[in-house]
Amino acid sequence: MRRSLIIAMGARAIRTLTAARAQRGRYPALDLNSAFLGPEPRGKDARKWHIRDKRKLSPRLREFFIYSPALGRTVGVRVLLPGIPAEVSPVIHLFHGGGDDFRSWTDFGSAEELTLDSPYLVVMPDGGAGTYSRLAVGSEVHDWPRFHTEEIPEFLDATYSVDFTPENQLLAGLSMGGYGAMKYAAWHPDRYGAAAAFSSPLDPLSTVPAFDIIAMREGARSMTLFGDPVADRSEWLANSPYAVAENLRGLDLWFSAGSGSLEGAKDRDLLESMISSQGERFSARLNSLGIRHSWFPRTSGLHNWTSWERELGAWLKTLARRRNYASSVRTSDRTESGGSGSAGWEEPLPRRGGRHVADGREFSYLTGHALFDIHGWRVEISRRRAQIVRFDAVSASGFSLSGTGSFRVRTPGLFEPKRRYDITVSGPSGDNAYQQRADKKGRLTFTGRLAAAMHDPIIPGKRTAHFTTLGQDEVTTVRIASAPEDAETAAAVDASDTAQIEYSDAGPGAYIESGRDAAAADSPTER
Repeated sequence: MRRSLIIAMGARAIRTLTAARAQRGRYPALDLNSAFLGPEPRGKDARKWHIRDKRKLSPRLREFFIYSPALGRTVGVRVLLPGIPAEVSPVIHLFHGGGDDFRSWTDFGSAEELTLDSPYLVVMPDGGAGTYSRLAVGSEVHDWPRFHTEEIPEFLDATYSVDFTPENQLLAGLSMGGYGAMKYAAWHPDRYGAAAAFSSPLDPLSTVPAFDIIAMREGARSMTLFGDPVADRSEWLANSPYAVAENLRGLDLWFSAGSGSLEGAKDRDLLESMISSQGERFSARLNSLGIRHSWFPRTSGLHNWTSWERELGAWLKTLARRRNYASSVRTSDRTESGGSGSAGWEEPLPRRGGRHVADGREFSYLTGHALFDIHGWRVEISRRRAQIVRFDAVSASGFSLSGTGSFRVRTPGLFEPKRRYDITVSGPSGDNAYQQRADKKGRLTFTGRLAAAMHDPIIPGKRTAHFTTLGQDEVTTVRIASAPEDAETAAAVDASDTAQIEYSDAGPGAYIESGRDAAAADSPTER
C-alpha cells in the first residue's frame, strides 16, 4: 500500500513538472518525434546505425535523427560545434533528465550560450524516459547504454574530427542524466576522463520508487528495470554509481545539488532535498575510498532549469581552469573532498596518460556484467545468476576473479609472441599449472572454473533464495611467469598451442552469444 502511494505521488509530481515545462512554450512534446521520416528501417538497413535526417539549426547547432539498432528505432541527437574550433576537438556527452529529451539542454539550459567560448564539441543524445539502462519494454529491449557508449562514439568518429583519448571524453548530465553520466564513467573508466552530475540520484537502492516510475514512463512494467531490490540486489548494485564507486578512481568527478529551498521561501522541494542527501553519502563514500572529487551542496536551489543552467556554467568554468596546466588556482568556492564546508583549493589535474594500464601496470575493476572489456582485457563469465565480480590486481603478472561460474579471460598484447609462459590457476576447485604460448599478437587466453555455489539453482525461487550469494566471495587467482625455453622448443609450436592461438584469435563467436546476460556558481558562500 505504501509503495503504491509513493509511486502514485511520484507519477503525479512528474506530470505536474511536465505540464509546467510545457507552459514555457518550447517543451519537446510527443508530436515532435521522428514520424515524419516514415516507417522504421527493417532487414539489412536495421543492422547498423545510420543517419536518417540532419539539419542546421544555427551556426553551431546541428540536429540529427539516427536509427539505432540498440534501440530498434530512430532517435534524435543534437550536436553543438566547438565555440573555439580546432583540428581535433574534445567531447562533452551531455545527457538530459527524466521528462526531457535531446532538445532540452539547448531549449531550456542555455547550453549553446554557455559553450560559446568552449573548445568542446557537445553531443546531446536522446535518453528516452531517462533510465540510462537496459530496459525490457514488452517484446523489445531498449539498450540505452549501448546506444550512448558505443553507437554515439561511432557516430562522432564518422561525422566529426574528435579526440577519443580518455582525458578528452567527458560525461555530464542533469537529474537522471547525471546518474547516467556517473554510471557510464564507472562502467568504462578507461574511456572517459571526467563525469559531472547536477541534482542526480547516485544510489538507486535509496530511490527505488523513482527509478520504477521512470521505467514505467518508458512503457516497462513495474519492478522490471533492475528487478526486485531484495531478490535481485546484485543487478541494482551493478547499476549503482555508489556501489561501484571504486572504479571512479583517477577520474575528474564533479557533482552538485541544491538544498531544496530558496532564500526567504517556506516551501521545500523534497526531491532536491533527497538528492542532496544522496550527494552527501556519495561524497562520504568517495572519501572512504580515498578518491578525489568535487562536491557542491548548494545553500539554495530547486530541481529546475535555473539550477541546472547555473551548474553547467560552473562546471564549464572549472574545466577552463583545469585545462590551463601551467598555473594553480586558489578558489574559495570549492571543496575537493566535499562536505566540510571549508574553503578548498584546486590545482591543475595531471594529464591522464599515467592512468593508462594497457602496458601491464596493475589495476582493479568491479562490475556486474558477465562480459566486459577493460584496458584491453576481455573477460567472459558464464553464470546462472547475476553477481558482482571483482577483477582484481590485474597486471602482466596475473589477476584474480571473484564469483561463481566459469571464465574466459584474454589479455592485451602484453607478451612476447609465440613465447611460452607458465600459468598457475588457483581457486576453490584446486590448483592447475600448465604452459601456454602467447599468440601472434602477444596475447594469452585462460579458461577455468570459479566457485560453484551449493545447489546453485537454474530456476531460482523462494526455496533457493538463500543461495543467491553463496560462493560470490570466493577468489580464483591466475599467475603468469615466463617459462625457460631451449632452442628446440623455441623453434616450433606444437599442435595444442596452435589450436590455442587460433582460439585466441577467434572473434567472440557462439560462446559470447550464449553467455550474454541478457545561486551563482562562483559564490564563495554557496556550499
